[in-house]
Amino acid sequence: MINVANCLAGFQITQPGGATVISPLVNGVVSGSSFSPVAGHLYALRLRISCNEMQRVLQSYNSIDDTGTHTYGGVYLSSGGNVVLEVQDTTGGVASSPVILYSGSVANAPAAMTVALINSASLQCSIASFEISQQGPVWVVSTPPGGGAVVRRMGTTAQGADCRVERTGRLRFYSTTIPAAGELIAISYRTSHRAVARLANAQSITQESMNGQLPGTAAWMGTVTSPAARSSMDCENAASALLDLATSRAAAWRGRYSAWNMQDQGDVWPGDVLAVTAPSTGLNADLVVRAVEIELSCTVPGLAKYVVSFANDWADALAIKTSTTVPADVWLPQQSETTPPLANLASLSVTGVSGSAIQVSANATPPANGGFEVRRRDWAFGPGTNSDLVLQSGGEFHNST
Repeated sequence: MINVANCLAGFQITQPGGATVISPLVNGVVSGSSFSPVAGHLYALRLRISCNEMQRVLQSYNSIDDTGTHTYGGVYLSSGGNVVLEVQDTTGGVASSPVILYSGSVANAPAAMTVALINSASLQCSIASFEISQQGPVWVVSTPPGGGAVVRRMGTTAQGADCRVERTGRLRFYSTTIPAAGELIAISYRTSHRAVARLANAQSITQESMNGQLPGTAAWMGTVTSPAARSSMDCENAASALLDLATSRAAAWRGRYSAWNMQDQGDVWPGDVLAVTAPSTGLNADLVVRAVEIELSCTVPGLAKYVVSFANDWADALAIKTSTTVPADVWLPQQSETTPPLANLASLSVTGVSGSAIQVSANATPPANGGFEVRRRDWAFGPGTNSDLVLQSGGEFHNST
């Protein structure tokens, strides 16, 4: 429902005492500074929003083994964001410098929003145009010497912007907004790369090692084709589901069961879960029906032979589709992880910069007996890959390269 209380960011236009006032509205509350427009002038109201997370819902990966069903992923990722609201006078085709009404952050930006051009019971105005553009996951903040942090607006010179990002990825400032000498510039951005993960089950490796006489490891390398893995967290969740199947001794069952007139007890369909018990083979597991064949022998009396084919996901993939091919441009982790995947540090921020050091705050509580790392590549975490290590929690990064 569109109303003031549900408004993440927008402009509120009021007329206290008969004078028109434009105020920024953030999370349903008037915040920042107000602006009084001049009658007969043309203004552009501009809202800029940037979210810290690109993926807001993780993909779901399910597995069935001898301990039951398991679901990895499928959760909503909360994320903060940055908001800037500005007003620019464009009367007569001449664009003046924008006036910043609000520049700040929101603790929780919704994954999907509804754009409302106007929500008013009584409003007389003329709207020339309405435009929505996506500038990419880039946010620029600069801090002049002795001053506070200022958001650098990206766009065109007609919009009164400070800078733009070129096709090559270079950040270009306009001649009228060139940073001062000694001004610190912080750029938050996202790039694309192959999502990868490598996980291992330490308990299973110990159990299968034959009392330490033989190695208890078995490796599989491939690509998850369905459900699609859009991030490293999705890859980690898919690997966790595959590990459930690969490390369960009762997870490779496949078979067929024949019976007559099964429709009398309740029909069976592909996708149903059967509780199969076979004392002669030591089988006691839940298996998924893959196919059902029905043979009609006669009509009176009715005689239908059911042949039910069943298997779990490791014997015959159903929930997760995989491929043994790996793209040539994939960088594979050298060391496998044995701990569950951790959440992204969406609130990571730079708290201080000097000529010799950078101070970073994770803005999160580290796991028990753990900490945080900063690396040059976001797919090279874990022990044994210290060549990419920039800094660890409790230390500072000194400019040495």
